Amino acid sequence: MAEPKKKGSMLVKLLKLFVLVVLLCVAAFVGVGLFVLDGKYEVERSIVINADSDDVHKQVGDLRQWPNWLPFTKHEPTIVVKVDKPTGAGAHQTWTGQDGKGELTFTASDEDKGIEYDMVFDDKWKSKGKLLYEKSGDGTKVTWHMTGQNDDFVGKYFAALMPNMVGPMFEEGLADLKKKVEEKK
Repeated sequence: MAEPKKKGSMLVKLLKLFVLVVLLCVAAFVGVGLFVLDGKYEVERSIVINADSDDVHKQVGDLRQWPNWLPFTKHEPTIVVKVDKPTGAGAHQTWTGQDGKGELTFTASDEDKGIEYDMVFDDKWKSKGKLLYEKSGDGTKVTWHMTGQNDDFVGKYFAALMPNMVGPMFEEGLADLKKKVEEKK
């Protein structure tokens, strides 16, 4: 009489299944990062400030005033900012902090239209941004807009998260800018 075939233990089967699921998850993560995510991002938020554009520009167009309303420096106390040129096209600042380093340069500055800038974070992640002014009733609508392209693997995942990471910071910054400008009127 033949002995019955021994069945593998249930624990070994579960372990094999677990390893297979983990490998499939890793493959999916890598596949999405390489072939699905394009690395592009765009973030935009707006607020209406009860002031003229020239009053808004006194805060936005002068890098020395940015600590009054910029949320990034408020939430990261280790940041050290150096302003090389505070105003006008070519205005430039650099910063360092525990989360990295970066630089920002105004490419355009107009008290009626707003500012545009180029920004580089950790010498590799570049973005273009602008804070634009538009007449809105008796006030000024300020729109903060930023776009970028991250081509490396990790950067593509960061790009997918940018609207959720940076959007709330833009909202906070615009609210602080509104408060600062309106209290100075």
